[in-house]
Amino acid sequence: MSDFLQALYSGRVLLMDGAMGTELQRLGMGPDECGESWNLRRADSVRAVHESYVAAGAEVLLTNTFQANPSHLARFELEDHLEEIIGNAVQLARKAAGRSRFVLGAIGPILTAEGRTPFADCKELTRVLTSLDGVDGILFETCSHPRVLSALAYAFHRVVGIETPLLLSLSYQRTPSGQLTTISGHAPETFARHAEHHGVAALGVNCGRDMDIDDIIEVIHRYRAATNLPLFARPNAGTPMKQGDRWNYPHTSEAMAARLPELLEAGVSMIGGCCGTTPAHIAAFRTVIDTLEQEQNRVAAIREQ
Repeated sequence: MSDFLQALYSGRVLLMDGAMGTELQRLGMGPDECGESWNLRRADSVRAVHESYVAAGAEVLLTNTFQANPSHLARFELEDHLEEIIGNAVQLARKAAGRSRFVLGAIGPILTAEGRTPFADCKELTRVLTSLDGVDGILFETCSHPRVLSALAYAFHRVVGIETPLLLSLSYQRTPSGQLTTISGHAPETFARHAEHHGVAALGVNCGRDMDIDDIIEVIHRYRAATNLPLFARPNAGTPMKQGDRWNYPHTSEAMAARLPELLEAGVSMIGGCCGTTPAHIAAFRTVIDTLEQEQNRVAAIREQ
């Protein structure tokens, strides 16, 4: 078992980082820029974001590679630089993480040129996976279509094998009738039942349109009823509203941290933040996690007396 998986199964809660894209926007990235290109053009800024999360207490960093795939990079005439972009992303996260923290390679849905079918081209996926050399695990995130399960099985059996843990994080929404499903119309239980069979080492939930903490907690509960895999969550900072050229997220670090105990009680082994979350959010999460761990240790010590 890898060091990362050992930590994930250790019984303590691992703290992930927060958003990268919205932090780069704060540093001047324009709405039509390719954020992954900053791994080459503005590497110091990307590393500064990673370091800010480390300073906030994060133990798990995600590479700045969410859309570092051939189809997306081709829109910016950067497809030929994919390996360099991803390689730099891994190095930047690894340098910030040091020896005591973990780095996960982030992969978002890789769409066809028509933008409809995710993970339809195995060659593109292979190119991304092999470029993420040196990470502690690979996170398929913000997914919403069962096609990702086939992509995970392909990655597990044909590319990375058992040496590199594969994590899956899905996004959900409420239907007009109030049902909690992915965009493809599938319930949390669908993915929870099939995840392990397709090579998933940990199952999570992130982001999602109009999703709040209550919705995230419901997803975790429903996952847990259908699987024994380690679970994780990366809620966003609420649904943003556009003001000028920027999107403002309504949920403060204090408000999100106040709900964190409920999410931890639901059974997550790892927690972080998605869109709109900042180092301040992660620092607030760190305080909650540390306080709960201290209380658990105190109770355990009393019971041993």
